[in-house]
Amino acid sequence: MKMLLPFAGMLVTLLVLAPSPLQAKDEIRLSYPSKVEGSKAKEREKLFTPWMSSEELQVKTEEKRSKGEQLIYFEYNNATGQSRAIYLSNFKLEGPYSRWSFTSEPVMEAKLNSEMKAGLQPAFVVRTISGAFTMLFVSPQDMAAVRQELAKLGIGEPRLKK
Repeated sequence: MKMLLPFAGMLVTLLVLAPSPLQAKDEIRLSYPSKVEGSKAKEREKLFTPWMSSEELQVKTEEKRSKGEQLIYFEYNNATGQSRAIYLSNFKLEGPYSRWSFTSEPVMEAKLNSEMKAGLQPAFVVRTISGAFTMLFVSPQDMAAVRQELAKLGIGEPRLKK
């Protein structure tokens, strides 16, 4: 019995001092958005679709994908509620992907965390001139190919911190 008392006390102490599950402070935060090089703006401009509603962009994305073209980059204009995108035909994503636009940084970071917990990685996170955040998430197996294509367009990777 004398041996069990100190052991029980030590066990209670360990349970109290044990690290708690992930807290909000442990979540991923955006340190710096992707850098979008101004020197390649003219090249990107030639590749963009016209500005369109989110619904029209979704239809366009499905149409392009059926023709073997993949969405690689998009912008959202918070002032007009319209988007435009760049599609490429020289590669196809093998895994799942998702694209998002948000006008609030806390909401954007919540989506960043939920997508990463689901196994996707941010290919880019851009803060547009209108103040919106646009993001593309891809599977880890597609990341190298996507980053290579984004680099050609002058779009860097985002920097994240815990």
